[in-house]
Formats: sequence, C-alpha cells, structure tokens
Amino acid sequence: MTAVPAPHPAAGGVTPSTEGAAPSPVGQVDIERVRAVAGGVKDPEVRTSIAELGLLDEVEVDGGHVMVGFHLTSPLCPHRFAGQIGREIRRRVGRLPGVVSVEVVLRDHFAAEELHRLINAGGSGR
Repeated sequence: MTAVPAPHPAAGGVTPSTEGAAPSPVGQVDIERVRAVAGGVKDPEVRTSIAELGLLDEVEVDGGHVMVGFHLTSPLCPHRFAGQIGREIRRRVGRLPGVVSVEVVLRDHFAAEELHRLINAGGSGR
C-alpha cells in the first residue's frame, strides 16, 4: 500500500496538474492524480477546494483500491455538507482509470461513523 500525505497549502504544498496524463491500466492508479481530483472538490459553504483549505489529509493506493482521508473546517460541520463533500470525492475518484474501489474517510467529526456509512454506501464508488 502506498500512503502519501497530502501537501498542505500553508506548507507550500501544490496540487499537480494531471492534464495530458496517460490512462492507467486497471489496478495501477496514479496517486498524484487521485490527490488532484479529490483535492479539487469544493467545500459548498466557502466554495473553495478542500486542497486549498488544507482539508485533504491522506491518499492511499493499494493496486486499484483507494482510500482518501479528509477533515472539515469544524468537527460540527452539518451532515449535509460533510456527506456532500465525501460523496463527491468518492464519485470523482471512482471515475479515474485503474480505480476498482474507493473508501472515503472523514476524520475528526462528531458523526464520523454515521457519515462514513453514508458516504461509502453503494458499492465500489465507480
């Protein structure tokens, strides 16, 4: 399993462009592309990407299986927004070449377990 912490904007982290990247065969997932796609999801309240806000915590890739960890600006963020962000991460990452399954993990939220089930319900994320 490959685990790479997401770059933090305050630390000078940059999300790389994946334009023109060659497609990956099934089971070979470009971790930087996953980070760029997941990080591009916008927080609906502030309309800024979660990467720009420093909310993307971790991306792990094991063959075609991907885990994306993120947190929110507040551990009391409303369920509606938390679920919306998590489902959008899962939807976008699930469309990437080589991805077989996606798990999105919300950290440091008062309803993290309930939201984990909501976000990841319904199969592989593809």
